[in-house]
Amino acid sequence: MNMRGIFITIFTVLLFSQSTFSQKYADCITAKSICEKKTYTIDKAYGEGKDRTEADLISCFLSSENRGQAEENSTWIQFEIEESGSLTFTITPQKYSDDIDFVVYRLLDGTCKNKKIVRCNAAGDPSSLAGVSPCLGPTGLRDGEKDSSEDAGCNDVNDNAWLAPLQVVKGETYMLLISNVSSAGPGFNISFGGTAMLPCDKRKTKSLPTAKVVEPKPAKKVPVETAPPVAPPSSIGGREVEVGKALSVKTRKIKLKLWDSQVEDGDIISVYLGDKKIIDHHYLRLKPEEFEIELPVGKEFYLTVFADDFGKAEPNTAKVSIFDGVNEQIIDLVAGRKKQESVKITLE
Repeated sequence: MNMRGIFITIFTVLLFSQSTFSQKYADCITAKSICEKKTYTIDKAYGEGKDRTEADLISCFLSSENRGQAEENSTWIQFEIEESGSLTFTITPQKYSDDIDFVVYRLLDGTCKNKKIVRCNAAGDPSSLAGVSPCLGPTGLRDGEKDSSEDAGCNDVNDNAWLAPLQVVKGETYMLLISNVSSAGPGFNISFGGTAMLPCDKRKTKSLPTAKVVEPKPAKKVPVETAPPVAPPSSIGGREVEVGKALSVKTRKIKLKLWDSQVEDGDIISVYLGDKKIIDHHYLRLKPEEFEIELPVGKEFYLTVFADDFGKAEPNTAKVSIFDGVNEQIIDLVAGRKKQESVKITLE
């Protein structure tokens, strides 16, 4: 075989391998089946699978350039309800400027042949409007939303990337179609929430020991291996760091709570201690989420909030609570495109 033939053979094998991988969850019948509410990562999404007619003439996509075709760089996810309740989810694109659309189906007989649309979101905008448009960035189902469908585009006053939670019933099976309509390749993260339970959630609940007193959920422990420098970092990620506040704590072990101080609009932040990242890509919600941090050796530390995604509007303003076992201190830290706020923490 000559060199040209060898090259063609290698190219064909690589193309076939990539196509096989990309199509793994790209059809309803080969959907990724999940068993519990947690965060899942889809590294890559491109292609529409073998069946390119299974999401044709979808109502909220009729005004789109695809004229009703909901599949574009698609991923299908299937799950069954073990305990009735509400169901929410957040889809965060790995490329923040990508437009992610989705359709939620209820499988009427448990198969892909007979499915009913219960949520449909085709809202979006050009990638150039990322960080400004309410129809780009994280999307999904969240508390407080009322609509069950968003048409293509972002033309109406109240258009955004979010739909109302689902009220699901034990025994029902759902299928979620997620499409990246901006680009082929980049994937996404999806996190599930709500009061409903999937089968593995139920089993975890049953396995817990019986107790008369319900203990609070333990805080997430954030390991810090090395001490940050005494001086604050001059910049993080190419953005200037400005120390605007100072406080003191009595112990090295502190509990840190983070939440959105205004409205839940898709803000995503990372948190740095000195120049070391200790919390990565955290989605700010109205309800505080707690982390446990052990300060390293030293007396002075600088805690900085860095904006990864500005959601619907910038800058990001995070409410931060620091509790050292004796006192709780609450501050606001602002993160913009050019400057990030830091707080100086002194160990007494």
